[in-house]
Amino acid sequence: MMTSTTTEIPGMATVMGYAGAAEGPVDLACGPKEICLFCLKQGSLNLHTSFIPHPLRLTAGEAIFLAFPKGEWNTKILAEANAEFYITRMSISALHQLIAPSFDQHQLETAEKINMKDLMKLIPVNPSLMVCFDQLLHHKLQPPFQAIFERAKLMEIFSLLLETAFGQKMDACPVMLSPAIENKIRQVRKHIMEHIDTTPDPDHLAMVFELPRSTLKEGYKYMFGKTIHQFHADHKLESAMQMLESGEMLVKEIAFKIGYQNPSHFIAAFKKKYGYTPKQYLKREA
Repeated sequence: MMTSTTTEIPGMATVMGYAGAAEGPVDLACGPKEICLFCLKQGSLNLHTSFIPHPLRLTAGEAIFLAFPKGEWNTKILAEANAEFYITRMSISALHQLIAPSFDQHQLETAEKINMKDLMKLIPVNPSLMVCFDQLLHHKLQPPFQAIFERAKLMEIFSLLLETAFGQKMDACPVMLSPAIENKIRQVRKHIMEHIDTTPDPDHLAMVFELPRSTLKEGYKYMFGKTIHQFHADHKLESAMQMLESGEMLVKEIAFKIGYQNPSHFIAAFKKKYGYTPKQYLKREA
């Protein structure tokens, strides 16, 4: 059975979090001027959407925007057991206003706007984004601070997402990337995430996934905005922050889980990235 948590942000969006120990469907009906963001934290799920003839599959660490401006649309979400995911539902005009506050929603049809087809692609997301969703859905703040916090968190979420989706650091990739090669590079990313405690070896990964070394290195940086080692280092610490948020593990247990042999090295790396130690972070969140 799926359990859900919902936060309404007036004038902006509805954010829903789902988790379940058993497989379960979630049905969602939307209008022609609505857009939904699906973001998967854990497990896998299939999206059966009325305007796409085939199911879309999301695995952990992936997100996608969906919209159908021509008419009403619906989606059946089939999640595997123990899957956790988030849905953000908002109007297309609210999305435009979120990105460009001066946007006039009465001129939606004529103003320069986001191409929805550009948004409808798989977006890789990191644990920092999942932490933002968890903070948004489970904070204990009371009015008037509640509204300020929720709006700020939603803007942080979209800032992280859109930077990942459109914020490539190079105008063009220096190597040729066919759809098949892009798919292999996504598999490399998934492999790195699933083996967080192991330092990735680009030569070994290139051999395993049958890619030229230069194609893997340059293609990875182009697609994800970071080198393989930068991505791994950031993902380790972002995952650690997510583990701290859950409150289920001690600091030293987290250090060992993400591949640090010495907890003090983990604490130093965490402080260097975030400006405070793991224990200081927990006190700050409390």
